Amino acid sequence: MQQELKGVTTILIPQRALRLYMPPVLYNPPIVDITAISAIAFHFNIYRKDNEVFITSLYKINQIINKREEKLIKETNKELVKRLLSTIYAKYKDAFLRVASDKLPPYRTYNYKI
Repeated sequence: MQQELKGVTTILIPQRALRLYMPPVLYNPPIVDITAISAIAFHFNIYRKDNEVFITSLYKINQIINKREEKLIKETNKELVKRLLSTIYAKYKDAFLRVASDKLPPYRTYNYKI
């Protein structure tokens, strides 16, 4: 009351505990290129249960790519067709083999010059 008589007014500011910001959880999060993530977004993504944070080097990535390419080089044409050809076209797999594509169709009298 003394303060009111002197013309001094005080405003009480309620004190509440600060909460950590938790970003909303997306049910189908979009696939994001790591270079497009800011430092703050990266920090929040570290704590998500479905994300794994790790350290690697370009050397290790290059080794993994080289191993995969070696496997593809060793792969035969039949294995390649079997791996890539859709099941819908499985009955036509002979047409996709290299041996079949190297063979020309028989000559016909109505063949046109291209």
